[in-house]
Amino acid sequence: MPKQIIYDEEVRNRFMCGINKVANAVSVTYGSAGPAVMIEHIASGLPPVFTRDGVTVAKSIQCEDRTEDLGARMLRDAASAVSRKVGDGTTSTIVLAQAISKECMIHVTTGYHPIQLKRGMDLALAFVEAKLKEQAISGINSDYIESISAIATKNEPGVGTLLVEAFDKLGTESPLTFQLGNSREDQLSIVDGLSYEQGYLSPYFVTDSDRDEAILENPYILLYDKEISDLMDLVPILEEVSVENRPLLIIAEDVVDKALSGLLLNHVKGIFKVAAVKPPGFGDKCENRLKDLALITGGEALVGDFATKLEQVTLDQLGQAKHVVITAENITIVGGYGDATAIKQCRLRLEEEADFIQNKKPGDGSPTGNKHDFEELEERLAILSGKTGVYEVGGISDIEIKERMVRIENAYMSTKAAIEEGVLPGGGVGLFNIIHLLDELIAPNIEQQQGVDIVKQALQKPLQRLVSNVGVNSEEVIARLRSENNPRFAYNTQDKQYGDFLEIGVIDAVKVIRLALRHAVSVVGTLLTTEVVIKHVPDHSIMAGYSPEWAAATREDPRAP
Repeated sequence: MPKQIIYDEEVRNRFMCGINKVANAVSVTYGSAGPAVMIEHIASGLPPVFTRDGVTVAKSIQCEDRTEDLGARMLRDAASAVSRKVGDGTTSTIVLAQAISKECMIHVTTGYHPIQLKRGMDLALAFVEAKLKEQAISGINSDYIESISAIATKNEPGVGTLLVEAFDKLGTESPLTFQLGNSREDQLSIVDGLSYEQGYLSPYFVTDSDRDEAILENPYILLYDKEISDLMDLVPILEEVSVENRPLLIIAEDVVDKALSGLLLNHVKGIFKVAAVKPPGFGDKCENRLKDLALITGGEALVGDFATKLEQVTLDQLGQAKHVVITAENITIVGGYGDATAIKQCRLRLEEEADFIQNKKPGDGSPTGNKHDFEELEERLAILSGKTGVYEVGGISDIEIKERMVRIENAYMSTKAAIEEGVLPGGGVGLFNIIHLLDELIAPNIEQQQGVDIVKQALQKPLQRLVSNVGVNSEEVIARLRSENNPRFAYNTQDKQYGDFLEIGVIDAVKVIRLALRHAVSVVGTLLTTEVVIKHVPDHSIMAGYSPEWAAATREDPRAP
């Protein structure tokens, strides 16, 4: 296949066109008062996507010129990386990247060496990150959480209150999942203990008829990855459990035929107390999930061809828990007897695997496979956490609910980032306050110093864009902030009010600001140091002379005899 080769200035100019197309469309959504963008659905006839989420807008843009689209794609990848890690900061990344790239292109055109500029920008990045961490205010309370969620959700009422409750009950380690709700109002539910969606195999296992629940107190737990069809296989372990005068919970691939009817008959007659459910997941997932359950309950998962046969299972191989509640839809296991240290080590290992997958770019392997693996790890982490939360997002229409769910999930991740690394004044003021500190940084040579100055100039762009989006003169706001000379002084673009950033509710998570700048500098550095682009030239000759209109008009009627 023939190749097209593009060099030097032409390459960078086309990259810049792609960056500008994405940045100009995304930056209008910047800030809590930023307007929305409507995106035509790729499938004809389906309703458009209505969003204020920067990364959603960026992903929807594809440039006709493939070289321009390379620049746009790099920017989209940078914004997506920030979104995956902290949920917010996508538009900040794009605004910073556009500002930095514009200045870099100008200086390269006038003779500055791209590599030297990049090294200067890297020096400035390391300096700014260190200063942001130094100035961070830790000790996040409920007021901070509500303010951060208000910024991330464009002032959605009530979201901050529910997120405060979620963090209070779940902390930062236990997962909070988001799903489409069935009402106009948002709803939050917290489940103590391990919970997953599998109900009892028969309603005859119910012990509380008023609530249709099967409740087992201090049960033994059998974990088996195969189908159980013969009751005689279970008799030895049932006798041992009966001697202990404790109930038995069976988690198996399935319990059928004589095994199920025999368990139900003995359970109903009161000979022994038992219940049976299926494990979480299906197929290849079951083995890992059963091992996770074994870790939590302190038992052994009987999985694989070399597992202990059912008739040879002993009490030592069974898991245990303080309390189990089973409904028709799900099971909750509270107070597993597992080793807390072993559970924590397993969680850390799974989190490392999840981070590795999350840091992959779309081109590294199959995006669908990567996403599938990441979701599987998230579900396992949810089981191992011992506590889960579900946030049901409400609204009037599906379009509204889906748009709100993206912003609310981003608010949750932003708040989590704030708890991890602290907060600073929002509205672009956190970066603006670092500008004068960069005067301390002296680069090894003039060209690298220019790279430092490029980053320095870009740090005020988020503030300028946020203020201009609400129709206020940015120079007036900048002059007021400088005159105060107070690192806590900020400007609320929603209420057009000045004051202490905590009092007026303008707060940014340090981790969000830091990662936005890091990815902006990284993507511009990559594009800046690209001198040649080699592209495939598609062969259109195969379609020469083809007219779809003519083909449709002359097609024979297949119903003709």
